[in-house]
Formats: sequence, structure tokens, C-alpha cells
Amino acid sequence: MDFLQRFFDGIKAYVKRFTLTQILLMAGIFIVTLVGLLLAVGAFKSMSYSVLYSDLPEKEAGEVATSLNEMGIDYKLSNGGRTIRIPAEKVHSTRITLATQGIPTGGSVGYSIFDKTNLGMTEFVQKVNYRRALEGELARTIADLEEVRAARVHIVIPEKRLFEEDQKKTTASVALKLSGPGSLNKRQLFGISHLVASSVEGLQTENITIVDNWGNLLSSPQTGDPMIALSATQLEMKKAVESYLESKAQSILSGALGNSRAIVKIDADLDFDQVSKSIETYDPDQTAVRSEEKQEFTAADSSSSVGTDTLNTGGREISERTITNYEVSRTVETVASSVGTIKKLSVAVMVDGHYEEVETENGDLEQQYIPRDEAELDQLSSIVQRAVGFDSTRADEFSIVNFAFDTKNQVEEQPGFDFMGQYSLYFEIGKKVLIAIGIILAFFYVKGKVKKAVKAVVKMSPPSPPPKRPTRPEPEEEIEVEPPKPKLADKMRSMAKDQPDELTKVIKTMMSE
Repeated sequence: MDFLQRFFDGIKAYVKRFTLTQILLMAGIFIVTLVGLLLAVGAFKSMSYSVLYSDLPEKEAGEVATSLNEMGIDYKLSNGGRTIRIPAEKVHSTRITLATQGIPTGGSVGYSIFDKTNLGMTEFVQKVNYRRALEGELARTIADLEEVRAARVHIVIPEKRLFEEDQKKTTASVALKLSGPGSLNKRQLFGISHLVASSVEGLQTENITIVDNWGNLLSSPQTGDPMIALSATQLEMKKAVESYLESKAQSILSGALGNSRAIVKIDADLDFDQVSKSIETYDPDQTAVRSEEKQEFTAADSSSSVGTDTLNTGGREISERTITNYEVSRTVETVASSVGTIKKLSVAVMVDGHYEEVETENGDLEQQYIPRDEAELDQLSSIVQRAVGFDSTRADEFSIVNFAFDTKNQVEEQPGFDFMGQYSLYFEIGKKVLIAIGIILAFFYVKGKVKKAVKAVVKMSPPSPPPKRPTRPEPEEEIEVEPPKPKLADKMRSMAKDQPDELTKVIKTMMSE
């Protein structure tokens, strides 16, 4: 208890040192920090939730929520209750558990409807259940496409009639919920049509209608005539060939003359006839013996002597006849022509000429058109013909024309284009400069705030105790040091200063000895 009392007394004494402004500032910092921590924890918790199912119907969302409550798993609803989120670590296990329970059903039933046997089921109910199962399985298969978010299939199977002319055709309609308008191309639509047609007995692709969730008709109208669909495909192939050849020729001319100095248009006549012929050739000069037969008979039996040899044996004439069969060599060749070959090309090329600046009578400069010579046009013609595969034996047509292009509008609008280009350049530079200035101002603003915060914290901290003065060390006892004894050299030095005559006598006496 004494320890706690001293602790709280110390805190009170520490707080009493602060002013009211400092206390309010500390309280504000504490509240802001606490709120930030709570927001961070909430964001972390929301981030730890992952999507279990999305875009569920209300009925199925309710079934999933009921199952999650029974399993004791927390969940969150969004998108009007159609999207369900659960903790990320439980997503996969929960999906497997719900799948074993048949939840969700995906808005349609499948062949699992026949798992439950009902002895009292009539033939009509069996047919209806079969159709429901088939529709559900097709819808699930189509919904597996990446561009399709959901799908529903409706099939109408008419009752069989006694006479064929009274029999109605099987029809189907497919409603798709797409991720965006125009997200399915024609190949995918054809694939869906053939998938449905191949899954239903007696269903043709022209009797299938496909619409999206915006009500747009995606399937092309069919008339039952296969030649119409074939003609549409042929037209697409024709456009593709013409566009490919035009791009080849245009790229060559643009590189040689510059952009917008030449125009190339091509009309391609393609052969879509499917011809299959068999050629059988015989060579009479190359023969081979296929079979040979020899016959012997007497002259009485012989009715003709043609082709026989007669032998006389004992008064009887025996004749021999040889029958030889020859086989003439034969060559059989089957030729199938390819579809979509080029029968004829019609190429039209327009080329601009040269321009030179000429001074007028008024002293102004203007552009004067100069046509290209025949040699240059021949070179351009040869290049374009080689690029597009021109064949004179195929009766291809080629025409190249040189005349002045109308560039008045381009000349008049060029200053506007230049201004827009400069404006865009200056706008980008100004935007970058403003961003740099904003960063610098933000840096100095944050720097000032940090300095103020540091100063406030320094003011709130208790003053440090005054530094202790250094104590002087006690004087040590003086130690007497004996002076060193004088040396001989020191004595002679002092004698030389005080008694030079005496020193001279002593040196002479030492030298004489």
C-alpha cells in the first residue's frame, strides 16, 4: 500500500508541474492515437475477411447465412446482402462444407434432382425434371466462362407428332449476365450456341436466342439457310484479306513518301467454291501382261484357225490357242481445291506529288505543286505490285494516279494542332512543377508542425535538475625533493664564468703533465 501511495503521489506531483494547455495537448494526442489504433484494428479485421460468395440471390444468401450461424462462423454482408464475407482462413473449408450440403445451388438445379427417388412420379413430372436438370447443367457450364457472371437457359421441347410436317422445332433461349457490354466476341457466341445445340436433341443453332442482361440480342438472326451464315463468314474473310494487303502497301508507301502522301485501296475477289475432282489417266505405251491362257484342241473341234498353231501327231491335228490379257497403266488423282483463294485483285493507288516554295509577284511564298515523273511512278507501281502479290496471269488490275491532294484544311488547321501540342506540353510541365511545389510546401509544413510538436513535448517534460558543481580535490602533502648533486661539467662551467683565470691555470697544468 505504501508503494502504491508513493506511486500515485509521484504522478500527482508530476502532473502539477504542467500547465492547463500542456494537459489539454497531451489529452488530445492520447485521444487521436487511440482513435487511430481503433481504426487500424478495424481495418485489419475487415481486411482479414474474404469473399465466400458474391451476387447470390436472396433465398440462397439466406440459406448460406443460416448454415454459417449453425457452424458458428462470423460473417459480414455487403452489396445488399448478396455478398457474404467470412474470415480468410475459413473460406476454403467452409466452401467444401457447404458444397456437401448442396449450398448454394447456383440458382438452378442439375442432374442431382434425380438423386431423390419418388415412386409416385408421373411421366410428365419426369420430363419436366429432366428439362430442368438439362437447363441447370447448361447454365452452370456457360457460367464458368470468365466473361459470364451468371446464366439462365430455357429450353422448349415440343411433343412428338405423328406426321413430320406437324412436328414443331426445338428452341432455346440463353440469358447471360456479363461482366461488361460487348465482353463476348462472335467466336464465343458461336461456341455457346453450338454447346446448347449439341446438348439438346433436335436443336439447331439457328433456333437459339442469346441475350445479355442489358436486353441486347447477341445471337445474329438466323433464317435457317446455312448459306447466309456462310456468306457472312466469306464477307469477313474478304475484308480481312483486303485490309491485310492494304496495310502492307500503305506501310511501304508511307515509308517512301511520308504519312498522308498516298492512299491504297484493294478489292479482292476470293474463290469460295469447294471443288473436288478425280482424274484418271491411262498410258497405252506402258502395258503389262496380266494373265495368259493356253488351250489345246483337235482339228475337228476347231472352228477357226485364227490365232492357233497346228501340230501333226499320229494323223491327228492338234491345235493350240493362247489367250493373253494385258493391263494398261492407270493413274488416279483426286484434287480438292482450297477455299478462299484469290481469283482477282483490283488495286487502286493515289499518290501525291512534290511541292516547292515559289515567290509570287507580291513577294509572298506559296507552295507550288509539281507532278511526279513516269519513272518514279513506275518504281512505286512495281513496289506495290510486289507487296500485294500482283499476278498478271490472273487478270489482276492495277491503277496508280498522281495528283495534288487537297491540303487546305490541313494547312489551315495546322496552327491549331501546333497550339494544342504546345498547350499539352506546357500543361504537362506545369502540372509537374505544381506537384513539385506542393511536395516542397508539404515538406516545410510538416517540418514546422514537427518542430512545434517537439517544442511542446520539451515544454511539457519536467525541468532537469541543476548540474552539480565539481568539488575541489583536497591538497596533497608537499614532498621535499633533494636537489641533485652537481656534476663535474657543471662545476667547470660555473668556474669558467666566475674564475676564468684559475680555470686557465688548471688546464695548462694538466696539459704539461
